[in-house]
Amino acid sequence: NRATPSIGYLFLAQILTNTKHKFVLTTNFDTMTEDALFSLQNAKPLIIGHTSLANYISVNNSIRPVIVKLHHDYLLSPKNTEQDTNTLPPEFKKNLTPVLEGVHLIVIGYGGYDTGIMDYLRETTSRKPIYWCCRDKSRLSAETKKLLTEQDFIVEIKGFDRFMLMLNAKLKHDPIIDLDNVEESVLVKNAVKQAKKYQEKLKELGKKQDIEDDELEALKVQLPTWWDYELQVKKETDPNKQNKIYQEGLEAHPKSFELFGNYALFLTNIRKDHDQAEAYYKKSLELEPDNAIVNNNYALFLTNIRKDHDQAEAYYKKSLELEPDNAIVNNNCAFFLTNIRKNHDQAEAYYKKSLELEPDDENANNNYASFLMNIRKDYDQAKKHYKKSLESKPNNATFNGNYANLLKGIRKNYDQAEKHYKKALKTEPDHANNNGNYAQFLFIKGEESQAQVYLDKAFNFADNHQDLLAELWFYRLAHCPDYRQQAIEQLDALLEMGVKSIGWDFSANIERAKEQGFEPIELLQQYADKISQ
Repeated sequence: NRATPSIGYLFLAQILTNTKHKFVLTTNFDTMTEDALFSLQNAKPLIIGHTSLANYISVNNSIRPVIVKLHHDYLLSPKNTEQDTNTLPPEFKKNLTPVLEGVHLIVIGYGGYDTGIMDYLRETTSRKPIYWCCRDKSRLSAETKKLLTEQDFIVEIKGFDRFMLMLNAKLKHDPIIDLDNVEESVLVKNAVKQAKKYQEKLKELGKKQDIEDDELEALKVQLPTWWDYELQVKKETDPNKQNKIYQEGLEAHPKSFELFGNYALFLTNIRKDHDQAEAYYKKSLELEPDNAIVNNNYALFLTNIRKDHDQAEAYYKKSLELEPDNAIVNNNCAFFLTNIRKNHDQAEAYYKKSLELEPDDENANNNYASFLMNIRKDYDQAKKHYKKSLESKPNNATFNGNYANLLKGIRKNYDQAEKHYKKALKTEPDHANNNGNYAQFLFIKGEESQAQVYLDKAFNFADNHQDLLAELWFYRLAHCPDYRQQAIEQLDALLEMGVKSIGWDFSANIERAKEQGFEPIELLQQYADKISQ
């Protein structure tokens, strides 16, 4: 338990993760190889530590390193007597043969004194050649000499660490340690990355809607001192008092890029003071230009508020370069690619990666569900991901509203749809999209007077959300005769700017307008197609 991997194991870890070579067969009971993989590459090997797991050895494994402990793991009935090692279990023989037929075996630090293993290697005539490494070939055991054939190789080396050093050099892998700056070494970066990941998890705990005061107090000792101000903001409901807390926090922690970034989010989402918000985003980036989340948040601001999509894309790309395995970054980049660039295939790849990294992430599940519904038309899978997002946050306004859209437009389950719309609007009455979508729902049901109320609210809260504005003006065109000419002018202007709401379904509105005598009905279909296709 106190042993640590020698430097050679770190080189081995690089080979196992950066090349097609994924298999280690060992008679050792220790955990040196897996420890090296965890510390250097943060890789998760498949450990075959017992005969009963032998069937999981597969030559087609191309993702995870596989460590096969031929004498078992030291915690799982280790085989350490001569009787134990006289034969190799048939389960190992059966599943190792395809491996040895497909890859060369490099033998290092093994004397060849296990009868079972040596007999098996001798019997496996279809194997690839063996590279048998030793310090002095004149001292090879008789059993080893008996095993090796003319197609095999004997390689004299000066020890495991030195051999792995040279093998690593031949493969031209990046240095493990940066001699000029140790903090830039892979080992340090991985440790810091893991620490930051768990710090983010702690922060997420602090943001839970139902968290108790005593839990918040317990969190304080786990998080940096600036986070205390974030916790105070969470407990406060008055935006003016929240604003004051942030300002006090920034005065106390003028170097906290996190606090500057969070204040920028507050100014964007709560105060709607976008010029001030941008100044704080930039200050956060000035303090920490290579933080993936800070770059990602500024990209979101540039997309949603400034509509500067080219600049936003540059920040999205940088955030991905900085942390390609960050679930939040992958999710937000996917959202940008599908909604702005219309690059749906690449977007789906990022959505899938985000969910592979964080399967329970509610935002990723919600966004991917909307993608599946509107772009892929895979409604069953969309429903599955919407429900997954609602499991985590059952009262979330966006999640309820989006699920209601599916129930309304695809499932025609109007009772359930209305239930989720009302739940969404109870949680967040000023939510522009939900007001607009509920207005659409009410127009479809023929409840025009109520629909007008929610439509007006949606216009009030829409700000510069142009895709939503296109939907709202369509509803006015279809259902509000007094607005007909203005609606046509507004829709033409939005379409001229390239505004779209891809995949949005206006068919039920057209049907209702037809019943109400709208003419020519073809006009509505033309606008619906222009907006949604």
